[in-house]
This record gives sequence, structure tokens and C-alpha cells, in this order.
Amino acid sequence: MKSINTNTILQIVALLFLVIIGYMTFNSGSNWKIIKSELDKAREELRISKDTLAVTKSNLKNSIKELEKMNLQKDIVVRQRDSLLFDFKRKNAKDWNELEAIKDTILKNNEKLTEEKALLDRLFGIE
Repeated sequence: MKSINTNTILQIVALLFLVIIGYMTFNSGSNWKIIKSELDKAREELRISKDTLAVTKSNLKNSIKELEKMNLQKDIVVRQRDSLLFDFKRKNAKDWNELEAIKDTILKNNEKLTEEKALLDRLFGIE
């Protein structure tokens, strides 16, 4: 048998290494494409999440403003009710001291009512 030349063995080994390196390069290139596409998807989802968060924040601000308006409206209705009650008490007061106390309470109540109505008008944009 003829012995195989060392150059031939080295050429076969080098060719084998080239094939392995070529295969690894091709495989890693497709992995980079997958990684890049996944990163692009993540960026898009992050952008959508940011937009959704901004819209939600805006809606929350509007809801808080509406809640303040409703709270003021409730306070106004309560003050109007109190005003009617004090009016009734004033008409049915038995002595001067009781009448003076009710009168002071009515004045305070009417001042608060006026302040809250003005605040509510400002919230609604009515000047």
C-alpha cells in the first residue's frame, strides 16, 4: 500500500475546517436575522405600549377632572339643600338668638355655595 502524502491529509483537514467554518457562518447569520426580527417586534410592542400608556394617562386626567366636577356639583346640591333647611328653620325660629345663629349659618352656607359655583363654572370653562 502506498502511504498517503501528509500534504493530502493536511489539505483534507483544511477543507474539512473550511466546510465547518462555512456552515457555522451560515447558521450564525440566520440566527442574527432571527434575533434582529425579534428585537424589531419588541421595539414595535414597546412603541404601542407607550402610545397606549399616553392615551390611558390622558383619559385618567380627564376622568379626574370629571370626578372633581361631579364632586363640586354634589357639594352645590348639598349646600342648596342646607340653604332650604336653614330657610325653613329661620321661618320657624322661636327666639331672636336662634334666629341670629341661623342667619349666620345661612350667610356662611351661601358664601360657600357661591364659591363652589364659581369654581365649577371655571372647571366647565364658563366665565
